[in-house]
This record gives sequence, C-alpha cells and structure tokens, in this order.
Amino acid sequence: MPGSPRPNPRTSPAKAPLSLDAIVAAALDLVDELGCAAVSMRRVAQALDTGSASLYVYVHDRRELMLLTHDRAVAAVELPTDADGDWRARLELLVERVVAVLAGHRDLAAVGFTEAPTGPHILRLVEEMLRLLRLGGIQDAAGVWAVDLLGQYIASAALEAAARTDSTAETIDATAARLDAVYQALPADDYPTIRELAPLLTAGGSARESWKLRVIIDGLLAQRAPS
Repeated sequence: MPGSPRPNPRTSPAKAPLSLDAIVAAALDLVDELGCAAVSMRRVAQALDTGSASLYVYVHDRRELMLLTHDRAVAAVELPTDADGDWRARLELLVERVVAVLAGHRDLAAVGFTEAPTGPHILRLVEEMLRLLRLGGIQDAAGVWAVDLLGQYIASAALEAAARTDSTAETIDATAARLDAVYQALPADDYPTIRELAPLLTAGGSARESWKLRVIIDGLLAQRAPS
C-alpha cells in the first residue's frame, strides 16, 4: 500500500512568524477555551507550532506571560467620555466595563488578585480612575487606596460574573436551592437571623454587585474633606 504523499513545502501554508503578540494572543485563546490553569509554556508553544524554548526569547516565564495576557484583555476597555456623565457616573461605568471585559475571559481576572499588573493597558485604566477620583474631590492618599480597593472589587466581580456565564441556569438555581436548604435546616434558636434572611443570602446577582460598587464610592465621599 503506497504511503501518504509528503507535504510539499512550496504548497504548504507558511507558518506565521513567531512574535510576542502572537504568543500573548495564543495564551489568551487558551484562557478563553480552558481557563488560566491550562496555560503553560508547552501548550502555548504547541498552539503556535513551535518549541517551548522559542517562547523564552520573548517572555521570561509563565508569570510574565499571564501578566501580558491580562493586559491584552483589558486593552478592549473603552474609557468613558464627558458625554457619559459626571465623574462618579464615569468611574462606575469604567469599573463596570473592566469587569465585563475580564468576565469574558473565564478566570483571567484572578491574575489581578495574585499579581500587581503594570502593563500599559492596565496603567491607562489606573490613570483614568485616579483622574476621576481627583475630579470628585477625593484626597490623593484615599484615591490611591481606592484604586487598590476597586481593583479587588473588579477581580472578584469579574470572577463571579464569569462563573455565572460558565454555569447553566439550572446549575445556578441548584446552587441557590442547596444553600437555601442548608440555611433553612439550621436550628432556629442558634441561627435565627440567618434563617430569617435566607432568601436574601441566596439572591442578588448583578444588583448585588452594583450595590457593592455604590457603597465603595459612597464610603469615599463620606471621608471627603469638607470644602
């Protein structure tokens, strides 16, 4: 039986040249498909039809690659403009947009918990947050700490939103039902408040996240020095 014909290098499609942009794009594709834990230098190299050693010409290690991948994702965030309202409305909209973009990439937001991203795209967002906080009369020290707090909020809200997206409605309903059953089964004498508030403990969704953001900004305003 004759063997399969060998590919003709003249007719085979040319392999795309390796570059930092191609490596980060491949890593982001893997995050979208399988999640952060699946991203390894070997897997990224396989996706690019090259060897792992070739990647180290462009990135120091997996940690640097994940930071670059996180920064590539937030490049899609559009900054609000004056037409979007006052400083507070623009700050809330900006945070919501960052959450939405990161939530679209599975658990990539977790990088913001374990690292301190400093890529050009995340710095663009930090710069705008600090500028808006100054516009709102927030003192500089509080504004800097607020950006750190907002970063934690963004990461947690994005991870929760991504989990809801990955789960079916049936899974979400089943989780809520399981928690409600646990709360309702608690001894009323020992846990009267949990028993009473059980429906609220398992509700919320996007409304809960919007409330958290409002509370953060309200707290900043409460500490603002009187004019």
